[in-house]
Amino acid sequence: MAWENWDLTVGEVTAPFGRQGEVKVRLETDFPNRFSRLRQVCLRRPSGAADLFDIEDVRLHKGQALLKLRGVDTIDAAEELRGALVQIRRQEAVPLPANEFYIHDLIGCEVVTAEGRVLGTLISVLQSSANDVFVVGQGKEEILLPAIKDVVQEVDLERRRIRVTPTPGLLPGEAEEV
Repeated sequence: MAWENWDLTVGEVTAPFGRQGEVKVRLETDFPNRFSRLRQVCLRRPSGAADLFDIEDVRLHKGQALLKLRGVDTIDAAEELRGALVQIRRQEAVPLPANEFYIHDLIGCEVVTAEGRVLGTLISVLQSSANDVFVVGQGKEEILLPAIKDVVQEVDLERRRIRVTPTPGLLPGEAEEV
């Protein structure tokens, strides 16, 4: 299938827009201008079905992208795409500066302390205005680590490992130093 390599999500179709088959896309990217360079996207529906679409037109509108896709020419056709993930090929990702990483590349990495203690697997990243927070482990064993320079010492994507130095009292079972 031609769309198997199209797995980097950059948005989600939220609704039709207008009467000519445009779709409104909630952005899931820090680079909304990327849409103006795209020629094709894969739309992956909640059912798992996926189709490649040529982009006829794209414009940014009120913090969202409006896409006109070839073959989607009516409100009804656009409505059928509601909830579909808008995906591109990984090689189309915008290159990041040194020491910056895409969240999808970090998920699944093993998180260890500088002393070699395995804390668990990075399962998600909470984004906030102050700083991101790494969620390590699952359930009652979740550890929340601020993704700041003082805590995150090294990210080794090749080895799928993140080395951290948590502040005292941050890890379960540790008493905060007074």
